[in-house]
Amino acid sequence: MRFNNALQRLNFMIKLCCVFCLFSGGLIGYSQTKPTLLFKHLTLEDGLSDPIIRALHIDRNGYLWVGTENGLNRFDGTTCYTYKNINNSKNFPGNYITNIIEDSAGDLIIGSQNNLVKYNRQRDNFTSYKFPENPHLKDNYYSFPFYIDHRKDLWVYLAGNIYRYNNHTKKTEYITTYSNGFQFVPIPFYHELDWFISRGVKGIYINKANDTKEEHVQKFLMNNDSPSLNSHVEDVYVETDTSLWLGTDKGLILLNPKTKSHQIFSDCKTNKKIIATAIAKYPHQPWLLVGTRNDGLLLFNLVSRKFFGGYSHESDNSLSLSGNYIRRIYIDQKQNLFIGIDGHGLDYTNLNKVIFTRLLEKANTVPTGFDNDVVAMLRLKNGQMWCGTKNGGLHIYLKDLKKPVKNKFAKIGISKLVETINGDVLLELADGRFFLYQSKIDRFIPLKIKFSEMQNGKMQINQIVKINNTLFAATEYGVAKLSISASHELLFAADKSFNRSITWPNIQRIIPFNKDEVLIQTYYTSLYSAKLRDDRFVLDQKIAPTPFGINGNITIDETIYLGTSSGLIRFNTVTKTLDKYSLLDANCTSILADRNNNLWLGTNHGLYFYEPKQANQTRYVTADGLQSMVFNINSALSCNDGLLYFGGINGINVVNPSKAKVYTGVAKPQITSILINDKMSTLVGNPITISKLNLKHNQNTITIAFSPMDFTNPKQRKIVYQMVGYDDKKITVTGSNSIRFPNMPSGKFKLVLVDVYSNKRTELPIYISAPFWQKWWFLVICLLSLIIISFMGFVIYLRWIKHLQILQLRQMINFQKADRKRIADDLHDDVGLRLSSLKHYLLAGDINKMIDGGELRKLSSEYIDQAVSVLRSTLINLSPKTIDEHGLITALEDLIENINKFRIITIHFDYAGFNIALKSTQQYSLYRICQELINNTIKHAGAKNIYIAIINRDEKVIILYEDDGMGYDTLLVKRGYGLYNIEAHIKAIKADLAIDTQIGKGVAVTITINLKQILKFKNGS
Repeated sequence: MRFNNALQRLNFMIKLCCVFCLFSGGLIGYSQTKPTLLFKHLTLEDGLSDPIIRALHIDRNGYLWVGTENGLNRFDGTTCYTYKNINNSKNFPGNYITNIIEDSAGDLIIGSQNNLVKYNRQRDNFTSYKFPENPHLKDNYYSFPFYIDHRKDLWVYLAGNIYRYNNHTKKTEYITTYSNGFQFVPIPFYHELDWFISRGVKGIYINKANDTKEEHVQKFLMNNDSPSLNSHVEDVYVETDTSLWLGTDKGLILLNPKTKSHQIFSDCKTNKKIIATAIAKYPHQPWLLVGTRNDGLLLFNLVSRKFFGGYSHESDNSLSLSGNYIRRIYIDQKQNLFIGIDGHGLDYTNLNKVIFTRLLEKANTVPTGFDNDVVAMLRLKNGQMWCGTKNGGLHIYLKDLKKPVKNKFAKIGISKLVETINGDVLLELADGRFFLYQSKIDRFIPLKIKFSEMQNGKMQINQIVKINNTLFAATEYGVAKLSISASHELLFAADKSFNRSITWPNIQRIIPFNKDEVLIQTYYTSLYSAKLRDDRFVLDQKIAPTPFGINGNITIDETIYLGTSSGLIRFNTVTKTLDKYSLLDANCTSILADRNNNLWLGTNHGLYFYEPKQANQTRYVTADGLQSMVFNINSALSCNDGLLYFGGINGINVVNPSKAKVYTGVAKPQITSILINDKMSTLVGNPITISKLNLKHNQNTITIAFSPMDFTNPKQRKIVYQMVGYDDKKITVTGSNSIRFPNMPSGKFKLVLVDVYSNKRTELPIYISAPFWQKWWFLVICLLSLIIISFMGFVIYLRWIKHLQILQLRQMINFQKADRKRIADDLHDDVGLRLSSLKHYLLAGDINKMIDGGELRKLSSEYIDQAVSVLRSTLINLSPKTIDEHGLITALEDLIENINKFRIITIHFDYAGFNIALKSTQQYSLYRICQELINNTIKHAGAKNIYIAIINRDEKVIILYEDDGMGYDTLLVKRGYGLYNIEAHIKAIKADLAIDTQIGKGVAVTITINLKQILKFKNGS
């Protein structure tokens, strides 16, 4: 009974162990899939100051600080800026950088072989630490800062000892002397530090933080009694308090400080005794990244405790490590991996960047002796994956493609792999031979080739396709039906009828669609549609000329997508029409569709993803994990599990459509430089940390450079920028850029930089002050000044108007005096003279006798009539009554008629072009002007003729006055009352006066009245 119980327990334990082993084996097997890492490189040619890297750190702004043996560098993924102590400044870090850490304010604490300095990121400058006592250090001392505790005290190695530096008191506290200059801590910053690790010349020390008397120092791997255990330690990773992983010259060592036990792991695939130089924990995986001296970067599984993969330098692969001696490993929060390669500089990548799994890489295929240029693929029903290569034969793999089951036809190229009806495989070699793989007996049977028609030489077979369980071949002589006889004979039965029905029967591709219809393309020539009847093709119609090669096709609903050498082209199976333009511009070598009916295309320029519904396309390149940029024709395979396989010149890519998204990561654009009026300005400070930009009105040309802060693919990173308040347009650019805003106006603006993928933004408010003439106080002063000036001007204007009125009054008085004088002269010279003559005549003669003889009556009547006539003429000149009764024309006619009677001068008057009625004031003024002109001509010109014309045209009244007198010089002749009188009347009726005269050429006068308010026409009054 006891025996049976014991036996049952034993069986149970065995089963439990088996389950555990199976589970562990499955876990280990799953976790040991090596991720594909593609490295970029930062070298001396890219601006790095030195190829030997000693320290790496990412600051809070996303910049990578690289400390080398000859200078400090800042790298943003695009540009490398170098800080070097050229002038041996005490405030500048020494060129040999030992370590870089960051405090809570974002300032860097940098150790070097010369001093300890702090980098102030706000001012972009350096300040050295002062140690006047305990220890007394001035310059040229080794420093290694390594921790900031919960009190913000700095833990630092200084010139042989470790100290704790109090930032408030600026004093140091001695901790220990057990260190050779490198320290490692088990916890993050800003916690209370209980213990830490320091490196010795050999081995390590474990120090208690408060053990200033050095009574509890533990020493490991430096036992002189066992020289074989003495190890030089380069790096330490603290997994737990009882698990310390040490990178040593003996390999990777796991040390338990409590039990003082250790294990050495030094055996990897390429070397039985590695030298470990750097260690880092792989994020989210139970792995360690282990840098070595000569074996590159290795992956170590913490569960299985084995090295399971690695990365090394490949001379023909620019995306491999640049060297195999790893100095430093640093992984940031975005899972960017940075590796210092001794003598080469910095290699970097992102652990999540690679999207596609790479299989059959050259590094893995070289030991097996065949190439990995995959030209044909086929998955059998039993899950095997067959890969035909260009020169290395056929490789048959299990489902996971990790290890080949067998290799056939070594050193011979494979041309085609076609599965037959019963699950066998028809195989064509590059030399034209055919074999049939019979799955039941697991043998390759050579086939004899037979043609239904005699052929000259070897026949080029472009495609073999299975339609309705029948094999057809597209050959250079036309289409043919394939059959395999029991005697292992492969017969090509040409379809003579169809081949003769087309112009050139060099068939490149046969594409079945619907139930019994096919598309047939002749080599780079034409596309035809045909019916399939009794395994024979009947020509339907010629679709279109096709000056390209069709390399693949996929049918989705009623559309056939053709992958051609000219791109992706659609064919409509209902209308039987072919698009004239391609949907995607690339030389397509293969095409597959995923479960969402989206297309994946292998090309000679990368892998493309195309969404037919949205017409969106995405291009993947080698940085995304592609085996190369070139994929081979027809080397593509879609599997039932949804995975897509594409073969190329450097292996196979596995595409999982549900996970194949372009990795963009999280990045926030940063301003890297600011130029004011195209010059560097001290007002800006550090452009990386500036929060606001205040400028004067004449500092209005701003140039701002920015970086996408992306280490994965910075040149393709999309950034949208906008200057809010200046230009509402949003502009999208890629990679690092510089934008210039010339002659910006005064005001408040804001530059906004937005990362398209992560939506992270950087904003910079900008204030440009207005010039003093645009400020409010200046505008108020100007307004008050304007009001005062306007008031003074108004007062002066009133005085000027009053002065004009006085002048006009004086002129009127003078005119009145002149008129009175003329009237007095007329009365005196004519009327007075005649009356005086009559008086003298009466006094001198015998009045009675004169009365009796009637002479007195006659003489008196004659003199009185003459006096009355003169008096009437004078009164008419003062106020011609004819103007009021009959108008201007009649008054002028009377005036001209009276003057012409004296025959002193001849006046010609033309008024045929005048037909409007003027206001009485206008008529009176024009009459007086004409009268004054006539008087001046008679008195001064010596003219014989006067020509007067009056017309109305274009809302204007024009009077033209000319005489043929002697004329005068306007500069020499003194202005008289007559001219003043004329000008007064001109102003009164708001007319224009133009006088043209020269000596000997008479006088021409033009008077123009502008009549915008048209008076009634004379004929219509």
